[in-house]
Amino acid sequence: MSTFNRENESDMYKTIQWMNPNIQYVFRKNVVEYDMQSASLSVSRRFHLLDDALIDTYERMPKDKRTKAIGLIQRDDKEYSEKMINGILQTRKEFLQMNRLDESNIISLHSDAIMFIQTDDIIDHVDNVPFIKKNTWTGYMRYDRVEMFYSDGVVEYKGIPKQMLQQHTMGMCQHILNIFNKIDQCDDDIYQYLRKFQRQYLQNKLPEYYYLPFGNTGKFMYENLKLLSFLAQVVMHEMR
Repeated sequence: MSTFNRENESDMYKTIQWMNPNIQYVFRKNVVEYDMQSASLSVSRRFHLLDDALIDTYERMPKDKRTKAIGLIQRDDKEYSEKMINGILQTRKEFLQMNRLDESNIISLHSDAIMFIQTDDIIDHVDNVPFIKKNTWTGYMRYDRVEMFYSDGVVEYKGIPKQMLQQHTMGMCQHILNIFNKIDQCDDDIYQYLRKFQRQYLQNKLPEYYYLPFGNTGKFMYENLKLLSFLAQVVMHEMR
């Protein structure tokens, strides 16, 4: 049985979720997501955490039933749960090291999912644990704990509740999409657009839904001034 000693490791190897403090936005790059396939079962088989026959049974189940079954085992067997989490971290670490991924190109880590800037071919198996390429984007921004992934005129969000995201669909989400589009296309009109938008915002001339706080807390209208400042800084850096 393998052991897991993380005392002297980098933070990105120790935690289930990690966001790179040095990469807050990326544009016109090949940003990808690789996921460990059936992570709990793959890791359980690799490190012999469950009987192979039981794993075979779970693998034949529909995904939702399999997820529920593994969740019940984790709830009732804390030792298994800890070993399974450590196994995911260990396997993820080996994937990163095999592919020479580090703080210079990893964007964020979410349990068995890895977001990074891809420049080389990827080794997609770690000791028979497969990693599947799930998504490809060309742009990325992170505001607070909200991650935004952009490709072909569409922004995908992580780290914000769906209900909250829905209320911003016609407001701040549209503004963020416009920023992504203009930076991606190197559109010099972005400065004029930004000045006009921010002037109208401060003069309270935009529809009400633009002023809903983009976050879990904050005052109506004023909370978004931090977001607008962040977006302006991104534009100034990328379009200079």
